[in-house]
Amino acid sequence: MSPNPLRAFLLLALATLAPAGWSQAVGQFSLELDETAFAEPFDGVLFVAFGEATGREPRRAMHAWFDAPPVLRFEVQGLAPGAALVVSPADAAARHPLDWSEVAAQPWKVQAVARVSRTGREAGLSEGDVYSAVAEITYDPESEGVVSLRLDQVVEPEPFQETDRIRLFEFQSPALSEFYGFDYVLRAGVLLPKDYGEQESYPVLYSVTGFGGTHDSIHGWSRRIPVESFLEQAIVVVPDASNLYGHSVFCDSDSIGPWGRALVHELIPALEKDFGGAGPEHRYVTGVSSGGWSSLWLQVAYPEAFSGCWSHVPDPIDFHDFQQIDLYEPLADGTPRNMYVDEKGNERPLARSEGEVRLTYRDFVQRENVLNPGGQIRSFEATFSRLAKDGTPRRIFDVETGAIDHEAARAWKKYDISNLLLTSWDELRESLAGKLHVYAGKVDTFYLEGAVERFQALAREAGLLDEMVIEVVPGMPHTLHRDGQAAMVETIERRWHEASAD
Repeated sequence: MSPNPLRAFLLLALATLAPAGWSQAVGQFSLELDETAFAEPFDGVLFVAFGEATGREPRRAMHAWFDAPPVLRFEVQGLAPGAALVVSPADAAARHPLDWSEVAAQPWKVQAVARVSRTGREAGLSEGDVYSAVAEITYDPESEGVVSLRLDQVVEPEPFQETDRIRLFEFQSPALSEFYGFDYVLRAGVLLPKDYGEQESYPVLYSVTGFGGTHDSIHGWSRRIPVESFLEQAIVVVPDASNLYGHSVFCDSDSIGPWGRALVHELIPALEKDFGGAGPEHRYVTGVSSGGWSSLWLQVAYPEAFSGCWSHVPDPIDFHDFQQIDLYEPLADGTPRNMYVDEKGNERPLARSEGEVRLTYRDFVQRENVLNPGGQIRSFEATFSRLAKDGTPRRIFDVETGAIDHEAARAWKKYDISNLLLTSWDELRESLAGKLHVYAGKVDTFYLEGAVERFQALAREAGLLDEMVIEVVPGMPHTLHRDGQAAMVETIERRWHEASAD
């Protein structure tokens, strides 16, 4: 190949701009398993994560939803400790961006990651995963230069900071342990009342986080509760809904196990026995986003276990409008609908901000497919789908083309909250009337308002809106509805005082 003067000039310029000590002209990666971190040959997934030269550690940056840097996934079998595997982007099982030529020849940070954890959602950040030190390179796709990435650092457990009021509650779930075949530990963050210990029992509020949150989010609750709030006299609990595939939403799943049963019938009784919960008549549930869906599902699926639900901007509660997509029915001509493009062939948006599209469905899914399991869309499939023949949750669409498998999607119907309420309200009315409060944002960042609007219209037609609160808040994006939360606190306080007066 004859020399390219322009390319040579650009690489010289990049070398001049790179921080001192950065390696030059690297196009390949040597992935080396350190004997201290790997006791036996490794079968599984290795990543090479890129990061901006002045940005975060690549193993952290690789999980960004917006403006995420490049990442490569390699699948290995029997790679021995002490051995090294030299790879290039062409060897990757998956990559993002798909068109690797878009990756600029410029200074980058790179880091290797091995997914080892059986329960952690984020590769390279979950306990037991292994990663390398950060290497500073100037990437050149045409170079035969190799950078060594020795995987020798093991992710340690995240320390949980307890205080005089915040406690960590850990519980080995018999149901999940039986399902997974190993001891499965559930965790919850507990915020105790300000004057805890002066009463024998307290109202309890369970708050389920959105996607990416864990029990550690209880620290945020401790900072947000106003001094004068009645929640200072209640117990607040944040259970960890995260798992290998993403967010369990605390439903009993064919693919990822009995998470609802583990929470309601196992963790809650044990936790409230330890901390003094006042029982179902003073037990409430709330959440935002995936936690909004979770809280609504828990109230509907276990109507006697909770005395009220306040669901904020929930994930799709009606699968006829799954972020603007009807998962159940093909187009009029019988053609399958598509996750990536609409009926006119336009790219489907997945996220917006101030009217501008920030993410498309295609780009988001194709990136998370590199990092999976653990992505948001795959998490829906893992939770709602049956297992496929290969033992993994069945996909409801083709990742390459976006074409929906409507038959597979119809198996989700038992988790369609809108359908469940509309078809079973006569049986559910006695235990649910007055307990349901759902708040959607009219300009939801992730286009989640459509499902709530559809259910609201059908519930109005069926005469159900006198028995529940369903609001679509004008101008509100994907966020907590503060007036709704205030109404929740008022309800908890009023019922507690009424019970005390009796």
